[in-house]
Amino acid sequence: MTRFILRQYTDGGKNGRKHAGILLGIVGIVLDLFLFAVKYLAGILSGSIAVTADAFNNLGDAGAQLTVLLGFVIGDKKPTKAFPFGCGRLEYLSGLVIAAAILFVSGKMMISSVEKIIRPKAVDSSPTVILILLVSIAVKGYMYIYNKRIGERIDSTVLRSVAVDSVCDCFATAAIILSIVVQKLTGIPIDGWTGLMVGVCILYAGIIAAKENLSPLLGLSVDEETLLKLYAMLEKAHGIHTVDEIAVHDYGPGRKLMTMRISGKLDSSELSELKARIKERLNMDTVVEIKEIDTQPHNHRQSRQE
Repeated sequence: MTRFILRQYTDGGKNGRKHAGILLGIVGIVLDLFLFAVKYLAGILSGSIAVTADAFNNLGDAGAQLTVLLGFVIGDKKPTKAFPFGCGRLEYLSGLVIAAAILFVSGKMMISSVEKIIRPKAVDSSPTVILILLVSIAVKGYMYIYNKRIGERIDSTVLRSVAVDSVCDCFATAAIILSIVVQKLTGIPIDGWTGLMVGVCILYAGIIAAKENLSPLLGLSVDEETLLKLYAMLEKAHGIHTVDEIAVHDYGPGRKLMTMRISGKLDSSELSELKARIKERLNMDTVVEIKEIDTQPHNHRQSRQE
């Protein structure tokens, strides 16, 4: 499936990224609804509260996948008079929703784990429960792999957040299985302590996911790799005396605007050529403010990003 979706991205032209994101959102919703159905049925048949609760967690994941779908659909809308830079930042907001879901699961799991430590309860060890949990790990592990690979390929923070959410679910479910096995073999109820440790790990993963999606909204400094590429291009523009300021404004994946204030003397053809090179190599549109001076050029490097 990963190759198929990446083919949609590669062959889809300008809409390829949108098509890949929509397909992933639909697949995620279907898989999470499937897990909800089988876990809920298993929870009813076995009487396991843990499995039933895990089922509703997957139902919540399906809702989170819907935000992924909407993020790609709405975020890809063309700029309008009201929103001249489009709605690309909605994808970052979708990622924040996923991160919030991860943090909610971690908090709920830690509270439940503390309650189990204080008042230990027997864990359901029926073969049906274990089989359902193993299926869940396999499905969520698969979702982690394709979301991570495609998220990295199309540079999507929301898909990387979904991948983190999927692997967190794997650890949480594995903790339930570990508790079942240990209690079956030793009679010692460790599910509370196991759940607490997994909850802390999920909390950390949620914080990382939230930071990755929040950072572009708050603004980051220009990364070193981008600066090096930019300086290499500016050094070829002999009419530039100093670069007084560089700012990169992130309006969503693939929608970055660079603004520069420079001192020097560039004619219209040189300026157009510089903008074209930046667009080709950095995939950014550029606005340049020139303070004209008549002197020998050299470069003074300074950068800022909003």
